[in-house]
Amino acid sequence: MWFYSNLVLFKILEQGVYLMKKFLKLFMPLGVIFLFIAACSEKAAPTDSNQPKIVTSIFPMYEIVKEIAGNRAEVSLMVGANEDAHHYEPSAQAVASVNEADVFFYSSEDMEFWVNRLLDVVENENLHIVEFSNGLNLKVGEPEHSENLDDHDHGNSDPHFWLNLQKVNKQLHLIVKALSEVDPEGSEYYQKNAEKFSSDLLALDQAYLEAFKDAEHRMFVVQHQAFGHLADRYNLEQVSVGGLSTELEASPKVLAEIIDFVKEQNVPVIYYQSGDYSAVAETIAKETNTEIAVLYDLESEPADINIVGNTYLEAMVQNLEQLKKSIQ
Repeated sequence: MWFYSNLVLFKILEQGVYLMKKFLKLFMPLGVIFLFIAACSEKAAPTDSNQPKIVTSIFPMYEIVKEIAGNRAEVSLMVGANEDAHHYEPSAQAVASVNEADVFFYSSEDMEFWVNRLLDVVENENLHIVEFSNGLNLKVGEPEHSENLDDHDHGNSDPHFWLNLQKVNKQLHLIVKALSEVDPEGSEYYQKNAEKFSSDLLALDQAYLEAFKDAEHRMFVVQHQAFGHLADRYNLEQVSVGGLSTELEASPKVLAEIIDFVKEQNVPVIYYQSGDYSAVAETIAKETNTEIAVLYDLESEPADINIVGNTYLEAMVQNLEQLKKSIQ
């Protein structure tokens, strides 16, 4: 009886082992797939706690720095797409991000005039602070046309130096130096990325030079004087007229002056900045039979460019194509 009971028990256990083997044989491939997916997901994770943490102030700085940093550093942007770089006030979250950062990049005190207030409250003794425009001349030449119909005058200083591809290229070494200081093992990697990005910048710069070298009409009309560095680089002339910004209500008198100016100068295109399209621009277009087109000043991220690559370079390519409509 005892023998019989144990024999039955053995058979049950044997059957259980057989079923378990069948189960494992059937579902093991699926388990391997799950493990593979999990491993890939971890590999594709965008951040690493050991990576250098880089904070950039405004959109062009973010686009330029991330090209050099590649996948070795975690790069974040402080001033978001829906925020005005001129009127930005650092939040508690922004201060916290800089407190935890290894490097902070900003373009200039002329642009981010709030940067000193930010750094005054930051408590990060190891923070590397880089003013990307350091050593650059931010002055731009006075145009032959002095018309500025909205009486808005920057003087001859223009913080939008990133619209001059050559000036951006000249400053790439500052990014390589700062990143290499916080990540010495990545120094060669950062240098190679900088060399590649430099090639892209110089190739596009050459495309601008070739496009405009024989142009007889070198004037372009903009709503806001943000393109002085671009104009200086390619020997162009920007003329600013008022009333095309959605933030500015044009009076009937100013509107009439703009229309007269456009007609007198036979202006083929009036350029407005991305996000600032307005009813005033439509009125001018109808009254003068003039085309309206976008030029990107890149103070903030363009809402109408959605690409996998570098948005800064793409915007500069589109600026070139749009300017060809005026510069002929």
